[in-house]
Amino acid sequence: MRPKVTEAAEGVLHVEGPGTNWQVLVEGPDVTLVDAAWPRDFHLVAQSLEAIGRRPEDVVAILLTHAHRDHLGTAAEFSRRYGTPVSSHIDEAPHARGEVVEEISKLELLARLWRPKVILFVANIVRHGALKVDRLPDVETFGETGPLDVPGRPVPISTPGHTSGHCAFHLPERSAVLAGDAFVTFDLLRRRPMLGPMPRVFDHDPSQAVVSLRRLATLDAQVVLPGHGPPFMGTPATAVEQALSAHPS
Repeated sequence: MRPKVTEAAEGVLHVEGPGTNWQVLVEGPDVTLVDAAWPRDFHLVAQSLEAIGRRPEDVVAILLTHAHRDHLGTAAEFSRRYGTPVSSHIDEAPHARGEVVEEISKLELLARLWRPKVILFVANIVRHGALKVDRLPDVETFGETGPLDVPGRPVPISTPGHTSGHCAFHLPERSAVLAGDAFVTFDLLRRRPMLGPMPRVFDHDPSQAVVSLRRLATLDAQVVLPGHGPPFMGTPATAVEQALSAHPS
C-alpha cells in the first residue's frame, strides 16, 4: 500500500502508513520529518516525500515524538545514508539509544493472541520490521525551550506517559498539534476508530498518559495529528474532551 498523505495545514503533511503515522513539515526546499515509520518502511517514507515533490535528501532534521520502533524505524537509515540529524526530548534519549526499553513485551502480546485481530496486528508489525530496530547512539536532544530551529519551527511539549520522554509538538503559526501517541484516533489492537491515549497495555505509565492528554487541551490549534489514525479536525480541547468522555479515568 502507498501511504495516505493529507495536507492538514499549510506546509504540514499528515502521513498514514501501515499502522503508524508520521508528519512532514515543509519550509521552502527543506523538510522536517516527525517520526520515522517502521524499520522496513523507508520506501514508504520516500513515497510520502515524493507525493509533495521532495526527496529523502531534502530531510534536514528528524524529530521523534518517542522511540518506539514504529516511530524510530527508519531514522538510523536516514542518518547513515544522508547524515540526517535525529533528535528526541532529553528524557527520551535513553530509550532512543537502547539503554532502556519501554514497550509492550512479547509475553504481553502472546497472551492476547487468542484474539484474531491481535494476530493480524502482530503479523502486520512483523512484516514491517518489528523484530529488529536500529537504535541511535548519537541521538541529539532538546527540552522545552521554545521553537526548534528546524523547518516548521515546532515547539516541544513534554507529554510523558506513553514513554518516559514522550513529546508532542505545537505549531502555533500553522495552528496544528502533532500529538504522537499521546492522542490517537485508531485502536491498533481492536482495529477500530477511537479517541484517546493509546490502549493502556502500550503505555509505560497510563495514569501519566492521561495527565499529558489533558495538557494537550491547553494548546491553541485547529487540527490534532495523532500517531495512529486520521487527523482530528478540531481544537485540542475538543479532542481531549471527547477522548475523556469515551474513556473516563
